[in-house]
Amino acid sequence: MVAVLRRWWRQADQFDWFTAYLHDRGLQLRWRMATFGFTALLAVLPIVLLYTPVGPDRTSTRAVAVVAAACGAGASILWLRRWPTRSESLVFNAVCSVGIAATCLAVSNPYHGLMGCVMFAAVGGFLAYFHAPNHMLANLAVAIVCSGITATRLVIATGDVALTVAALLTVLSLNVGVPFGIQSLVHTLRVDLRNSDRDALTGLLDRRGFYRAVYELAANLTAHECLNVTMVDLNQFKKINDNHGHAIGDRVLVEVAAVLRRTFRAEAVLGRLGGEEFVVADTDGPSAHATTVERVRVGIADVGIGVTASFGICSAPGGFVAGRRSPDVVGRLLRIADEAMYRAKRAGGDRVEHRLLGPAQSSGTAGAPLID
Repeated sequence: MVAVLRRWWRQADQFDWFTAYLHDRGLQLRWRMATFGFTALLAVLPIVLLYTPVGPDRTSTRAVAVVAAACGAGASILWLRRWPTRSESLVFNAVCSVGIAATCLAVSNPYHGLMGCVMFAAVGGFLAYFHAPNHMLANLAVAIVCSGITATRLVIATGDVALTVAALLTVLSLNVGVPFGIQSLVHTLRVDLRNSDRDALTGLLDRRGFYRAVYELAANLTAHECLNVTMVDLNQFKKINDNHGHAIGDRVLVEVAAVLRRTFRAEAVLGRLGGEEFVVADTDGPSAHATTVERVRVGIADVGIGVTASFGICSAPGGFVAGRRSPDVVGRLLRIADEAMYRAKRAGGDRVEHRLLGPAQSSGTAGAPLID
């Protein structure tokens, strides 16, 4: 039991991969509008409560309600404008959680305040989709404290312990059941997607799996790291199939995948985009990555029957990548690496072309770092 809880607690933040998942399927706009709508309605609630006898009845609590409404409105605008970063998403959830707590504590009727705590379940559900278990537990802790305060007020005001217990159980069951159920489902989905997004022949990630994994890799880069993307294309692969048969061609693809696995670090993202085209992403320094790619070039040439490959590398510093939308900058890295790979192929193949993508740079010449 302890081991299970430890593994659950150590589950990674899900924001980057789930963001990439929604981006791949064109669902980000729908999620943005849905989140905007929910948050905007949540922001209206404290204002509506100002006009009911059970709402805030003192100057201080009315001011709290107005501030909570203003914060909620500001948080909703973020989703109306664009998709947030991970940090902005966490701030958004913190604002919503604190706003709900402030509104529940501000109403004069403690029963309505206690039942208002069910709204924490919506924030917990969002955190379950996008973030780590500790963020869910932080929201649950706020919900428990707020529920405890309003439940105490209700018992003092009415003396009805049974009603208070019933309301408290309703609030707690929703705040536990909804987020933890969603979190379990999304974690299972993530595992299934990782297992399904693999090329059947080589076992490497397929195109969709590679893009999702590299988006997540880019989103977690530090300023001291570097993101390298390398396109690998086997030279004259059609001739191998024609001269030796497709079974031998498939064996070559499997052996090339094995060379990539043996040579790159375990943390590298390895994929097969289709046919004889492979792709790699890692966070080594550019020179270390280039050295590894050269070892791969030699390893592929050692496979035999005349197999060689052309390589195109594009590298970008972590600070440059982190300051941009991950899908956009990853797409640029892939396009530039692909162009460099075709330049290597046109130059005779069995060679490596390296390009750099970074700030305040301008186009370079063939064979020199690409400055973009």
